[in-house]
Amino acid sequence: MIETFAIIPVKKFENSKARLSPMLSADDRIRLSSLMLDDTLSVLAGAQALRQIVVVSGDRRAEEIAARHGAKFLHEQKESGVNAAVMMANRYCMEQGAGATAVIPQDLPLLDAADIAMACDLAEDEDRCIVICPSLRYDGTNLLLRKPPSLIETYYDNDSYQTHIKTAGERGIPVKLFLSKRLMSDLDTPEDARQLAKEASSSKTLEFIKSRLTKP
Repeated sequence: MIETFAIIPVKKFENSKARLSPMLSADDRIRLSSLMLDDTLSVLAGAQALRQIVVVSGDRRAEEIAARHGAKFLHEQKESGVNAAVMMANRYCMEQGAGATAVIPQDLPLLDAADIAMACDLAEDEDRCIVICPSLRYDGTNLLLRKPPSLIETYYDNDSYQTHIKTAGERGIPVKLFLSKRLMSDLDTPEDARQLAKEASSSKTLEFIKSRLTKP
């Protein structure tokens, strides 16, 4: 079995989820960032397919949460965007002998360890490939597994799903498309929040969102 490391890039909590500002205050968004990371690490800790979980962030509060879950924390001296954060973490993973890395955002409230296992299984018999799961809008990338980790660069914040697939195609790299509603459902806009609030989930993130949607 390949050694797969998970990479979770985390913005400074104050800079996260600005598009939710119509429904959440600045303090609420900081709280939400903390809950999302805590939930994500709780799920990934139960994913036996993962050798190690790596959180990369410029926020020391993320370091405290990572420590509680036994995850490796890499500190960004300067926040330079998701791609720079992933590159930094990817380099660390390769130094540690990773055969594959899976980039997983922290804003997937329905994330399930079974989905991670299935994504890793898709890559198991390939020498080189990417496994990719889009967002529901088919613009973002909600999971990107690269085997080996240096196979392609990442292109987050730039119609990343299409760009990742196009780049792999241009280089003759096999693409394994993985469609899972749980993985595709991210929390980015007020409409996302309203849709996710309908889900039967006990995650702290969704409990918090539901409480804010019903707040008078």
